[in-house]
Amino acid sequence: MSPVNTSLKRDEDLIPILRRLYESYGYKRFKMSKFEEYDLYLENKAFLRNANIITVTDPAGRLLALKPDITLSIVKNVREEALPQKVYYSENIYLADSEAGEIKEAKQIGLEYIGKLDTRALGEILLLAAESLENIDSDYKIALSHMGFVSVIIDNCGIPQKAKNKAIALISEKNSHGLRALASECSLAESDTERLCCLISVCGSLCKAIADTKELVCDSVSEEFYNELVELSDIVSGFGLEDKFILDFSVLNDVNYYNGLVFQGFLSGVPKSVLSGGRYDNLVQRFGCDTSAAGFAVYIDLLRQYTRLDDEYDCDILMLYSADCNAFDVLLKQKEFANEGKCCMAFLEEPKAIKYRTKAVFSADGSLKYE
Repeated sequence: MSPVNTSLKRDEDLIPILRRLYESYGYKRFKMSKFEEYDLYLENKAFLRNANIITVTDPAGRLLALKPDITLSIVKNVREEALPQKVYYSENIYLADSEAGEIKEAKQIGLEYIGKLDTRALGEILLLAAESLENIDSDYKIALSHMGFVSVIIDNCGIPQKAKNKAIALISEKNSHGLRALASECSLAESDTERLCCLISVCGSLCKAIADTKELVCDSVSEEFYNELVELSDIVSGFGLEDKFILDFSVLNDVNYYNGLVFQGFLSGVPKSVLSGGRYDNLVQRFGCDTSAAGFAVYIDLLRQYTRLDDEYDCDILMLYSADCNAFDVLLKQKEFANEGKCCMAFLEEPKAIKYRTKAVFSADGSLKYE
């Protein structure tokens, strides 16, 4: 797999930066066990990005699972009397890779805002998502969508409930041919069919695409969701981020869990989203808490797969010296490089396995020649 980016920070540098960012907005660290009861995931499989759950039996005979998701562990512990709850995490999840025949451990960092969500709170989450990506690489985009708006349009066009998930899947795939075929099966009017297909065609810079979306508004509920998108567009534009956000209604999640804003973050050259988030009131209410919730996760291990981090090099400078060099002088030169923030390794002979940015030869007279 070819590396695509050479400017990203190392994990050990990036994670503390993101932790400080989230803490500066009042998010508190949430820590959790590696294990949860298996039923938690069995009952909420549709919410999981990957349903390959690894199970174990504890000494008491309970069926447990290595956690494949973090949000569920946070939500199940929410208590209404403690709201609002703003937490962040830096945790590993565990997934079974059936093709490779192995267990994969993947690093994530993210945050959850559980409590009443107004436009300011949603704007805060979007701005933190944008700043998270900016701290990874400045060449990024965030694609926004709205499950509530899409759901209302589908219902208003006359798609029956039993076909709703299929319609959402077709919109997610940008499959206009399949969507037209479904509309025909459901005996939709031509005007309703065209409105459904517009959900696929509306895609582009946030300000322009929102203007195009106005034509899809069909009732007071869809107008409320539309106005929310307009207000969020004004917020990101006010922070000078209008070129970083696009509106794309194909970015969708399970309607049983997500009910509002959803979004994905992308880096140039990486074919998958490295950040994903959204509003999931329906999920938190499944756990008996009558409130709202939204958050996002950054997939650290995905960054490792598709990017070339600074640690591909063992050192900045490989310095070779001869046996007649003064050991003190060689060490002094290494110290000078260290004071400049550079890693310097010194050897009598060039090692075969060392990867370096620059090679230099140190002479007995104290001179240094770069090669």
